[in-house]
Amino acid sequence: MARLSTGRAGAVIAAGTLVSRVLGLVRAMVLVYAISSLGFAAESFATAGRVPNTVYTLIATGALTAVIVPQITKAALAHDGGARYINKLITLAIVGSAGIMAAAALLTPALIGWLTAGWPEDQVRLTTVFAYWLLPQILFYSLYTVLGEVLNARSLFGPYAWSPVLNNVLNMAGLVAFVLLFGADPNGVRGGDVWDPLAIALVAGSATLGVAVQALALFGFWRRAGLRFRLDFRFRGIGLGTMGRVASWTFLTVLLTQVIGLVNTRVLNLAAPNDAGLAATELAGLIFVLPHAIITISLVTARFTRMSESVHAGDEEAFSADLRASTRQAAFAMAFFTAAMAVLAMPLIRIVQPGASYEVLATVAPVLVANLVALAPFSLLFVFNRGFFAHSDTRTPFFVAVGQSALTLAAAWYCSTLPSDRIAVVLTLAVSVLILLQAITTFLLLRGRIGPAVGRGIGTALVQFLVAGAVAGLAGFGLLALMGGTGEGAFAVQGFFGAILASAAVTAAMAIVYGLALVALRNREALGLIRRLTGRGRGADPESLEEDRP
Repeated sequence: MARLSTGRAGAVIAAGTLVSRVLGLVRAMVLVYAISSLGFAAESFATAGRVPNTVYTLIATGALTAVIVPQITKAALAHDGGARYINKLITLAIVGSAGIMAAAALLTPALIGWLTAGWPEDQVRLTTVFAYWLLPQILFYSLYTVLGEVLNARSLFGPYAWSPVLNNVLNMAGLVAFVLLFGADPNGVRGGDVWDPLAIALVAGSATLGVAVQALALFGFWRRAGLRFRLDFRFRGIGLGTMGRVASWTFLTVLLTQVIGLVNTRVLNLAAPNDAGLAATELAGLIFVLPHAIITISLVTARFTRMSESVHAGDEEAFSADLRASTRQAAFAMAFFTAAMAVLAMPLIRIVQPGASYEVLATVAPVLVANLVALAPFSLLFVFNRGFFAHSDTRTPFFVAVGQSALTLAAAWYCSTLPSDRIAVVLTLAVSVLILLQAITTFLLLRGRIGPAVGRGIGTALVQFLVAGAVAGLAGFGLLALMGGTGEGAFAVQGFFGAILASAAVTAAMAIVYGLALVALRNREALGLIRRLTGRGRGADPESLEEDRP
């Protein structure tokens, strides 16, 4: 297989991810306008979504993503280019996820009852109905993951990145129809009287329809990938033993995180209706994950296949170079976005919730800030884990996750004893700090396995990014203060357009300060970016500007 042009592949992925994530943010804006980020319906819908999301993450992300690309890369060496292997794999994914979906349906009432302990009966009932509408997402998200990773392994990155656009459009259509028919509730003051079958179908049914179309649309690119899909139930020869050994540790890793996630959900659901709970935490998390999804995932998805190829070829030097470049580029971007989003937390929440009261903004914004502590570590952990996955080592990340999960469980127990208005912020901050510790531990273990070359130059770069981010943050706070700050009635939080203008001005100023600080520190990423923007790097291989040198 030819070496991939990660610059072009990353651009395709980033463009699709950017469009789909922006639409996802718009969808979230419509959702919180319709049912708010606090209160009766918001908490019910967020809790119901935990059931399919937990199972999907456990099966699709945990058991599949870590092994599909390396295994398909190996299968591509067969005389048929891996076509039979791929058909068996997809058939297995369909059958397995359908069976798991049926089992989840049986467990849903008990799980919802545990997650919503202490809730009113009508709210528990609405949550359960929402959950059943959302359960088919287990099948379609699993199918989307397998089909997308197959296309990625064939260096066809666009469809996987762009098909979520269809999901967001269809879901938004259902939410807009709900608002037109039943009205909006941006402050979450409405009870359960509006939730008849049509209302539930428009909100939850459109969400599931979008996921189904997102997955099935990928079959349209099968011929372009040189494949023809046929159901193949002859699973013998698919390498289930090898896949099982590799996937089992990842499965256990994700099992731990998902169990802890459910415990956290139960703790967050202890919050009073007017305090930040699960819905507010998910909204803050959606904003938090945007730069990671658009930049880090785009970079690493394009490189992961190449990293796997390097490992199979025994070229650890090429693998280390790709890992270093991914790490530095991710940190370069995430350090800036951490500073910018922390400064602009209140305006960002206003943009997402233009119809909400100032009190709602002030409730959700601290959760976002607590999340941001983990933004750069979260991205770096994603990169480091892919380094292990490329070596088919999913056991090491599991044992790291064991320690992190134990500490998270202790933090959740402590937060369950706190006053209602502090639960979400303290729990989110605790999880963020633990993600930082997990990223550091994972890097040290990876360095111990691969050798010191894998970390060459990373420490110096991280210090540069932190210093530049702090300087940019101070500049951003100063400019925002000159605009009137973020108090009630201030320009930056009073309305949607004011928040947009303030955020754009502060972000632009911080970007300039961040760049100048990095140039003053002689940072390689900043200098390379300037060479490309000014044309001085034109004609050179873009990836040569990323390469670490001794």
